[in-house]
Parts: sequence; C-alpha cells; structure tokens
Amino acid sequence: MNTMPYKGAKSQGFTLIEIIAVIIIIGLMAAVIAVSMDNRVAASATRKEAQLFMQAIDFVSEQSVLNGEIIGMFVTQKELEDSLAKQWCYHWQRFRDSAWQDLPEDTLSEHCLPENMQWDMSIEGHLYAYEAELETQPPALAWSPSGEATPIEMKFFESGSRVSNGIKSEVQHIEIDMMGNSHWLEQEEEDERSEPKKR
Repeated sequence: MNTMPYKGAKSQGFTLIEIIAVIIIIGLMAAVIAVSMDNRVAASATRKEAQLFMQAIDFVSEQSVLNGEIIGMFVTQKELEDSLAKQWCYHWQRFRDSAWQDLPEDTLSEHCLPENMQWDMSIEGHLYAYEAELETQPPALAWSPSGEATPIEMKFFESGSRVSNGIKSEVQHIEIDMMGNSHWLEQEEEDERSEPKKR
C-alpha cells in the first residue's frame, strides 16, 4: 500500500513591513478618535453654558412679569491666579426702592464661565466692552414687567489651547429681541433637523 508523505501547511508569519503598517494604521485611528472626542468636549462645554444661560433668562423673564420688577444682568471680570486672562461672571439683581438689590438667595446666584470660555456681546447693536474702572457697572441686560428686554446678541466660545492647536470649538449664539423673545440659534437649527420632514 503506497502512502503519500504528509506535507503540513507551511506557516508564514507577518513581515516587519506589515507589522509597521498595522501600527501606523492603529496610531492614525487613535489620533482621529482623540480629536473627535476633544471636539465633543469643547462643544459640550459651550452648549452647557448656553443652556444654563437660557434657563436663567427663562426664570428672570417670568419673575419680572410676576413680581412687577425690573431685573438686570450684571457682568464682571475676575482676575485669575497665575494668569493674565480674565474670567467672565454674571449675576442678576432686581430694581427695588430706587436701587439695584440682590435676588433672594434661593433663586439665581452668581455664575462664572469656565476659565477658558470667552463671551462676546453686542447690546442694541453696539459691541459690549467691560469697563473695570467703573465703580458701579450698569446692567448689560434688563427685563421689564411688560416682558420687554434689552436687545442683545451674544456668543459663547472657547479659547486657548484648543484654538491655538487648530481645533475649533463650537460657538453658541443667543439672541434676545426687544419683545423679550430669546433664541438659541444652534439649538433651534438642531431641533429643525431632528423634526421629521413633512411630505
């Protein structure tokens, strides 16, 4: 009985070039994922600030009408330790007995933006400039009991390392008209895209 000699399959390993190619591909994929995650963090930070502000103005506009009081937003810039940058903060006060007074403690407290967050505002068509030398700052935005408000356009955006490294964070725009109507432009666009298309 003739038998054919068994020939086992010849095993072949990866060549050095193939291994290097795989490492490069994995490295590129990791870099793309890292940049994508960094952009999402930047976007979520600006979106969070826009959302907090929208919640605040919803509350303020309602309280102004219910209590028959003018409520104003006051902006400050705070010094940061070991940095030349300034931190934007804002708080709300009501006009009562011919003077601006703090709101009750259980309502809105002062809120400061993250250190790397910038805030540009245009009030009644004029670019807002914080004047640190003024002892008493005028309100940047005010709501009246009639529901009317100071027309204002603002945007939140991040600055610093993300911008200098070529990674552009998402900008959030909020507009308030004279009738007190507020619009968060990016959120409204997102809502429109998510709505089912009418046939």
